[in-house]
This record gives sequence, C-alpha cells and structure tokens, in this order.
Amino acid sequence: MLSWTVHPLVENWRKSILLGVFLTLLFIGIYWGFQSIYIALLSAIFLLGSLYKYFLPFHHHCEADKLIITSCCYRLERPWDTFRSFYVDANGVLLSPFARPTRLENFRGVYIRFGKHSPEEVVDFITSKISPESSS
Repeated sequence: MLSWTVHPLVENWRKSILLGVFLTLLFIGIYWGFQSIYIALLSAIFLLGSLYKYFLPFHHHCEADKLIITSCCYRLERPWDTFRSFYVDANGVLLSPFARPTRLENFRGVYIRFGKHSPEEVVDFITSKISPESSS
C-alpha cells in the first residue's frame, strides 16, 4: 500500500501568492466594471470552484486491488484492472483505460500528481499493477 497527499496551494507557495494577487485584482475589476457585488460574488464562486484541484488537498491511496483518491467532497475509487496503460510526465502519471493512445484519455483517464512524494516509488508501484507491455 502506498499513500500520500498532494496540495498544490501549499506546495507551490510562490505561485499561490501570485494567483491570490491576480484573483483579487480580477474580482476588484469585475466589481468595478459591473458595479454589482452579486455579479462579483457569483464570478468568484464559479472561478474558485473551477480551481478546486489547486485549492483542496487530495489524498492518494494505492492499495493492492484498487486506487482511491479522496478530497473534501470528492471520492474516486477504481480497481487496477480498469487501467490498461499509463503515461509518466514531470508532475504525475496519467492512468488510461485504453491500450493505445487516444484523444479520450484526458476525459476517461485518471491523473495522479506526485506532489512531494517520490515519483520513482509511485511509478514502480503502478508498473507492478499495470502490465508493462501496454504502457509507455
């Protein structure tokens, strides 16, 4: 079993400060442009809601038979046999339900971020669960 937590807001504090300044200026600009606190609040809700993966911590649990990813109001649980291939990049691993590359991978696959956890350990665990001949 392998477990770790990824929280980009805390891990990338310099980017988070810049994002906070940008969002504050954006919301001030929206309020100033529309002269309505309701439109500014509504836009803040939609924008911050779309960035939930950056603001909330995600807990990853790789168990012997399944992958579990949880957060505040989010839970994803998939058995390892759902995935047929995987692709590693600098920030994480995309687990794909397709054997060959397709455009649907980004919508049907699951992206696991490394965060501060060891990428080698995560990739080794995933390689042991998903057949190496079908992955890249």
